[in-house]
Amino acid sequence: ELYLTVAEETDRTVFEEKLDDFCRRWGGTWLSYEETDRQLEESFEQLRLLCWGLILLIGLIGLLNIVNTVYTNLHTRVAEIGMQRAVGMSRMDLCRTFLWEGVYYGLIASVIGGAAGTVCTAFVNGAAGGAFSFSIPVAAILEASAVSIIACLLATAIPLRSISNMDIMEAIGAAE
Repeated sequence: ELYLTVAEETDRTVFEEKLDDFCRRWGGTWLSYEETDRQLEESFEQLRLLCWGLILLIGLIGLLNIVNTVYTNLHTRVAEIGMQRAVGMSRMDLCRTFLWEGVYYGLIASVIGGAAGTVCTAFVNGAAGGAFSFSIPVAAILEASAVSIIACLLATAIPLRSISNMDIMEAIGAAE
């Protein structure tokens, strides 16, 4: 094994050609630490992009889960909505009730997601060789909460518009 160092004024291409020639003549290979560092940086960048892709995929799955839960909840209660309308509940009160329910779903999902994300981040940092730290990423949690609440409101408002415009008898008969 040889550990060579190169002065700054050395022409690297000439040096590497001579080193290649030496290795061919005597057998063996040579390793450039600079090249290895560059490859590691590329690998870390690819890993970072892969992690962001995974985060976005998991976020999309979670968002679709929230939308599906709210949407299904609304469509399974069509008869209930018809009954509430039959006993005199206005369309505006009905919409307000279900929109608030959508906000509650979003808030609950935000609290659970923020807590679970903070704990998972602490474990990942600990497993990566760092310390188990519970620094709460407030800005990220607030952003995710806003997206969650908006998704719940949209998932509630869009089908609620068509359901609240249904004929009362049609809505009540939808359960049969």
